[in-house]
Amino acid sequence: LGTSLEQTIDGYTRSFTLHYIDWRNPANNVYHMADEFTVERQHNRQTRRPDIVLFVNGLPLVVIECKRPGRKHAIQDAVQQLNHYQQPGEIPGLFAHSQLLLALAQNQARYATIDTAARFWSIWQEQHPDTQDAELAGLINTPLSAADKQHLFTDRDPEQRATLEQLWSTGDRLPTAQDRSLHGLCRPQRLLELINQFIVFDHRVKKIARYQQYFAVQATLARVTRARGDERRPGGVIWHTTGSGKSLTMVMLAKALALEPHIPNPKILLVTDRVDLDAQIFR
Repeated sequence: LGTSLEQTIDGYTRSFTLHYIDWRNPANNVYHMADEFTVERQHNRQTRRPDIVLFVNGLPLVVIECKRPGRKHAIQDAVQQLNHYQQPGEIPGLFAHSQLLLALAQNQARYATIDTAARFWSIWQEQHPDTQDAELAGLINTPLSAADKQHLFTDRDPEQRATLEQLWSTGDRLPTAQDRSLHGLCRPQRLLELINQFIVFDHRVKKIARYQQYFAVQATLARVTRARGDERRPGGVIWHTTGSGKSLTMVMLAKALALEPHIPNPKILLVTDRVDLDAQIFR
């Protein structure tokens, strides 16, 4: 929600709200990516180097660990390494601002937020995968400009550039699970949506939405904001399977409704049919 700061101009003191991130206008923010980002360990002069860190306005919001696709247990190793980095004595300070963590191995990908046990790391899927693949095919096969290549290889060994140039010369490739996850989770508009509306604390445990929760909330927002004037507001049903996170979907939907600018005075009525569900949602 930003920070309130006082500023005195021409003898008049007023309070202004400084917003660290412009959630509504993604293009107003500045995005950077750093690979092999060096961080000093806690109480130690040694360093750790997460593979990729994504910054929004200088804040390290995403940490990514990459493994070779042919490696046995590649994703499990990436998840374990990211969870290890968060432990005391390692680099927990880096994760003070981190919202999204990704474990990638080309044909496999998982995501979570901080302090998430390995069994809860999830796969992201788009609602319309064919549309995403068509868009990705154009993105991943667009040649880099000479200026981009120069920037990319400034601090690289000549052998690394030669390897990549050889790969690029083999022609177009198909989208991978790694491409789909990066595109689905990390493009600016989607990343800011997930951080702002789809991360909650459940009994002090930080949780990020699964893909079905995200798309269910988005579809509901589109439905309830469609009514105009005295028109009858359309309703709807969200069908869940057991264990798919319906309680968290309710919480995330309530949060999204409260943040929706087209709903100035939201009212949310929660009806349950089981005592244990009452207790679960209340917590």
